[in-house]
Amino acid sequence: MANVLDTWTRGLVVNRVGRASDLSRGEIEQFMGETLGSLSVISEIPEDEVVQEAEREEVPVTVHNPECPASRAIYELAEVITGESELPYEPYEEEEVDRTVEKLTRALTGSRS
Repeated sequence: MANVLDTWTRGLVVNRVGRASDLSRGEIEQFMGETLGSLSVISEIPEDEVVQEAEREEVPVTVHNPECPASRAIYELAEVITGESELPYEPYEEEEVDRTVEKLTRALTGSRS
């Protein structure tokens, strides 16, 4: 498998998925497409009360309970990042990614340049 860094593009990791007020993956990607250009969701980490238990014990959730839903999602994300598994979307052209990063930077900094 090719090194993921050779084909890596920017993407979103959505945290605490599953709460009643959450947007769907499609809604998030549509919003990102309309406001910043193309930016896909590469991973969704579910809402999981085990994360709070791990925080109270001051250990990573993946150590506290490696089999809980949040830990499994984190392991799956790690596999994508390390290239052990495929990206969950087709990478965008670099020029398109650069435009998206510029728009995001302007949105976050309030810059008009």
